[in-house]
Amino acid sequence: MKFKMMIALVEDFLHNTPEDIFDFSITLEDVLVDDYEEMYSEQPEAVYYLSREVPEICSEVEPGMSIEEIELFKEKLSAEFEKAKKLIVQ
Repeated sequence: MKFKMMIALVEDFLHNTPEDIFDFSITLEDVLVDDYEEMYSEQPEAVYYLSREVPEICSEVEPGMSIEEIELFKEKLSAEFEKAKKLIVQ
């Protein structure tokens, strides 16, 4: 359930991106750490992959980023989530 919630969180962010993405990046990192065990029990390969790739992407985010920087972040994040979706076990 937590894994699906995280996917929904990211998809909502990608479609309804706020002007400042700093809070989202912190929230996403926190979810990956705080809920890792539960999400891993649901989708081990996808969660393992995301936990290795996404924190580094999130660490690049700073308050007040330009539109271009935000779009680059979204591209990187979207690419990693698309890769992770291929690892989801039905």
